[in-house]
This record gives sequence, C-alpha cells and structure tokens, in this order.
Amino acid sequence: MSSGTNVLAEIGAERTRQDAQWGGAAHDDALPIDEFVRLITDYAGWARVKAREGSRVEARQRLIQVAALAVAAVESLDRRGAPRAEAAPPAAAQPGEGLRWE
Repeated sequence: MSSGTNVLAEIGAERTRQDAQWGGAAHDDALPIDEFVRLITDYAGWARVKAREGSRVEARQRLIQVAALAVAAVESLDRRGAPRAEAAPPAAAQPGEGLRWE
C-alpha cells in the first residue's frame, strides 16, 4: 500500500455498494456459485480490456469489483456451510505451495 490507499477498505466499500444495489446476503445466497464465477470472469475481462486500452484507473476499478464479487461468493459459500480449506500460516508458505490449479 505504498500509494497510501487501503485496497481492502476499497473492496469493503464496493461490497457495501453491491449489497445496497442488489439486496445483500438474501440476493447472494439465491445465486448459484457458477453465476458468481461468470460475473467475476466478465469483470476481469473488462479489466483486461481497460488495461490494454491504457486506462489503468478503469482497470483498477474493475479489479476492485472482481475482488468484492469474490468476497461475496466466499461469504455466500460460508453461509451455505461449505467446508473451509485449512490455511497454512504465512511464514510456513513456500513458493509453489498453496492452492493447486487444476
């Protein structure tokens, strides 16, 4: 956060905006998780387009939305009782460890 901005606070503010617009947990929990994934993919695609166009501000804004949507999806999974992955302490993490991509 060298630029003096608090990215996590921005993501939280975007979540608040999304909840106000769409209805919060009741709306989120009615969405299938694959719909969250589609939305995240769409917004990430827009971020890529904006970055290619040289609009770093708009690309960043879309990425904040992507992060907020991902948080909403995880919160919804948690409310649905999805099992949580065990997180290793940051000090124990080694390069190449963590989530496995399939």
